[in-house]
Parts: sequence; structure tokens; C-alpha cells
Amino acid sequence: MRQEKWNEYLQRSKTWSIRMGYDLLHSKAYRDLKYGPAIKCLNWFYEKVKVKVDKHKRGKKRYQVIDGGQMYFTYEEARLRGLSQNQFSRALKELYKLGFIDVEHFGSGLHGDPSVFIWSKRWRDYGTPQFTNQEFPNSVAYGYRGKQKKLPKSILRRKMKRDLLKRIEESYLTKDLDY
Repeated sequence: MRQEKWNEYLQRSKTWSIRMGYDLLHSKAYRDLKYGPAIKCLNWFYEKVKVKVDKHKRGKKRYQVIDGGQMYFTYEEARLRGLSQNQFSRALKELYKLGFIDVEHFGSGLHGDPSVFIWSKRWRDYGTPQFTNQEFPNSVAYGYRGKQKKLPKSILRRKMKRDLLKRIEESYLTKDLDY
């Protein structure tokens, strides 16, 4: 998202309102949110939910969530809102751990393939025996993006020397030397 689009989005969203339920604001899961950016992200996720308003109904039935609560939230948008990559990543993990969001699709980090999140109702069971504590799923790494163990430079140099000597030795062994 470019800065111009972001400014346009901010202008449009000035008239919006966010509807959070009493049960969410006073739940144990919401009270256990300790990380500030996670609370911000939860509010921003609520801003992104598509809701259909049925003016003929009253109460909870008046607001109907569209698309099963699917939301797109990219790291670029989090950066424009003032969060670093580490802050946003930690906030997502905390929201997932407490049961507010689930990951439907991990984006590849490429243009046009954002991560898709959906609302979860697991937070209602948080703090009870029915709550299922789930690990944050690992993303699928494409190409060279897979996590590799970072070794100290001294060990890397020794490994490189050993591999180089091994290749040199193999190349000499495979040559037919006629004396």
C-alpha cells in the first residue's frame, strides 16, 4: 500500500465506527492482552470486518458479519500504522494464542498474496478447560526464505575451508594422472 492510498484510506475511514461487544471487552482473554500493539491490532482487525446492517432487526441480529469474518492485514499496512515487523508479528501471535484470530492463509510476502485472517470464537472459552491452546502455525517458506540456523562467522569460515579442501581433494582424486 503506497502512502497516497494510505492517506485516502484514512480520509474514508474517519466516519466509520467500530462495534465491539460487551462480552469481548470484559472477557478474560481481553484482560490478558498485555502487549500494547496487540490491543491496537485487535481494534484494527475490528475495523476491517465487513458487516451488513439489517435495519429491520434489533440487537445482535442487526449486524451480520460478511465473508465469515475474513480480513487482510499486511505487514506494509502495519508499518504505515506505526508498527515494526517484530511488533506486528508478536501482536499476531498473541492474538492467535488468546483465540481472537485464526490464520486461514499465509501470504508469501509477494505482491498480491497477503495473509488472510478470520475471526475466531476461541477467546470465549479462554481460561476454561474447553479452551484449546494452539501453536501459531509456521508459514510455508518459498525459495530461499526458509529459516536457516545462523552460525558464528568463525564456524562458518572453518566449514568453508573444510568444504573447499574436500572439493579440491575430490577433484584431484577424480583426475587421471599419467606419470
